[in-house]
Order: sequence, then C-alpha cells, then structure tokens
Amino acid sequence: MTHRKEYAITRTRQAALVLACTVALAGGVAACGAAKQLSAGAKVSTAFDKLGESKSLSVKFSLDATADQLLALDKAEIAAGDESKSDAMTAQDAKNLAGLGASITMSADKPLKDVLDSAKAGSGGRLDPGLNFALELHGGDAKPLFELRVVNSKDYLRVDLDELSKLGSSDKSLAGGISGMKSGVAQLPSAYNAVKDLVNGRWVSIDPKQLSGLTKSLGGGGTTAAPSPSALPSLSSGDQNKLVKALTGVFTVDVTLDDKGTQDGKDHIVVTAPARKLVADIQNAVEPIVKDVPTIGSSFPTAAPTSVPDKSMSADVYINNDGSLSKLSLDVWQLNPKGTADQHLPLSLSFDTQAAPTTAPAGATELTSGVIQDMLKGMGAGSSDGSGGPLGG
Repeated sequence: MTHRKEYAITRTRQAALVLACTVALAGGVAACGAAKQLSAGAKVSTAFDKLGESKSLSVKFSLDATADQLLALDKAEIAAGDESKSDAMTAQDAKNLAGLGASITMSADKPLKDVLDSAKAGSGGRLDPGLNFALELHGGDAKPLFELRVVNSKDYLRVDLDELSKLGSSDKSLAGGISGMKSGVAQLPSAYNAVKDLVNGRWVSIDPKQLSGLTKSLGGGGTTAAPSPSALPSLSSGDQNKLVKALTGVFTVDVTLDDKGTQDGKDHIVVTAPARKLVADIQNAVEPIVKDVPTIGSSFPTAAPTSVPDKSMSADVYINNDGSLSKLSLDVWQLNPKGTADQHLPLSLSFDTQAAPTTAPAGATELTSGVIQDMLKGMGAGSSDGSGGPLGG
C-alpha cells in the first residue's frame, strides 16, 4: 500500500472518529436530565430514544466532501508544511474518496433496544439470534464495494476487489495482483466455485457453525472445546449512577443546544461545545469511575489528549416530524487549528427507522468449511515450496 493511500485512509478514519464523538456528544446531552428541561434537549432526547424503540434501523455514514474540496484541503496541508508535496493527492484519489460511505442496517421482530440489551444479560456478549444485520461500504457513486449480511444466523459476503483496489490510490500494482489472483482461482476445480464467485464479486454464504467446527479442528484436532465468549464489560448500578451524574454535570456546563427552527421540514438543532475543555472534563469525570472496571479501566486513557484544539465545535442535528432522529452532520475541518473559514470537510450520519428488513441475497454460493480448510492447507503447502498454493502466483 502506498503512503498516499495510507494517508488518505487515515484521514478518513480520523474524520469518522470525530463524527462518532459527535454522536456521543449529542446522545450524552440528550440523556442528561438538565438538558431535558430545554425544548431542544427534549427533542434530541426523544429522537435518540426512538432509535431503540424501532424494530429496524439503518445508519448511513457519508463523507460529503466533493473531490474539489478534498484537493483544496490537501493543497492547504502541503502549504502549511503538514504534508510532503510527494504525497499530494491526485485528482483520481480525490474522485475515489469523495462520497465514500458506509451503512449499517439492523432488523428484528422486537424493539432493537431489547435485542441489544439481551447481549448484556446472560448471553456472553452474543447478539440475539433474531437480529438480522447488514454492513455495506460504498464508493461515491453508491456502488457497493463490500457487503456483509447476517440473516437467520447465516453469514453472506460479497466484495468488489477491482473497485476496492482503486480506493484512494492510482497505484496499479494492487490491481495487477488481484488480476493474477483471479486467473489462479479460475483454474481451480468446480469444488471451489464459491471461491471463484467470491473473487469475482458474487455473493457467497457461510454457516458460522461450520466455521466454529473448523476452528476447533485447526486448534486441536477437533478435541479442544472452543472458549466461551467472555461477558461484555459492565458497570455496577452504583457506578452507572455515578457516571450519569458526572456526565450530566459536564454536559450541563460545557454543551449548549440551540433550536434553529425548521429546515426542509425537519427540526434543526445545533449542538455546540468547546472541544478541548469538553474532552478534558469528560476525561476527569469518567476516569475515576471506570479505572477499576475490568477491561475498560486498563484501556481507558489516564489523561486527555493534548492534540484536541482549543476551539469551539458544533454539530447539526435534524429531527423528523414524528420525532425520530434524521441526521447528524459535522464539518470536521473546524477542529483543524490551522483551518480557515473557507475550508470544509463535511461528514454526516443519516438514520432511518423505517428501513427495509435485511434479507438474504438470492443465488449465494455456499462456501463450506471443507473448502476453506483445503485452501488453508494449500496455502501452507505453497508457502513452503514457493508455488503460491491453490491460488497460484
């Protein structure tokens, strides 16, 4: 992978992380009793509650920046000395990244909050088998690049290797490698049709129970029991109350909500907070409570990051007529200490509580554990004799 591609993807990951923090920010404000005393806070609180009350939900992440905006930001970073000219984004890079997005869809026969809560109570962290799930990564043209579905406890997978190879880089070496792999797979016998379908962008299905059996077999000749999943880390009721109280105090002081009225038929509320102060106050409030909680405490930072700029950040919340959450949007570039008023990197999260239920794709070829095991064995043999295994090359 080229440095240019790594840089572009890193930027996108950072932007997604900031937007995720915005979701937590808006949701945290909504959860605060003090915020509910305000009309705007009550609207946001209700909007988030409705997400869990629905039986289906689609959440779509979108990088809303245009190719021209991305190129302009890249040039600004070069001018500021934050990036080398040799790593400059090409027009094709910008075109490939503009509009990049992902979506997650969940559906069940009962409210999603009940389904997700069941993962915390006595299930070892496993999700309710009645939950159907879909994940999709798509390019700016909305064409799916990667899709994963879990329907009736069976997994379905589709990937467009050719389009993925273009993402964020004009480097042709990866495309050449994929082409060689496809040629090698095409020579495999019919027993490997599922593998052929997978590398050529068609749906395949996988039975998780078969994979579990394969894992046991590879791990101990089929005699070693698979370890039981550990329960999700959780706080005691006392600590939960302390956490809510602490966050309520932080959000009441640091966060403001401004009802801007109606825009395009949706209620528009602006959530604003001083970025550095908010992060530091959350750190100081939460760390003493969670520091001794297994798993959580050991990974929770002991100090707030110093890289957060001392600037105000704001996010826009849009609410449908029925009170459900419609969209969260954030201009990430407002957090760049060197950013100017004419520079923008917009991202958004859109929500749909009327999403169509996740269904199994038609015509999926089953990828059996036996084929997977044969492929793994072949790769092992190939690595020792230089033949490249069953894929060739």
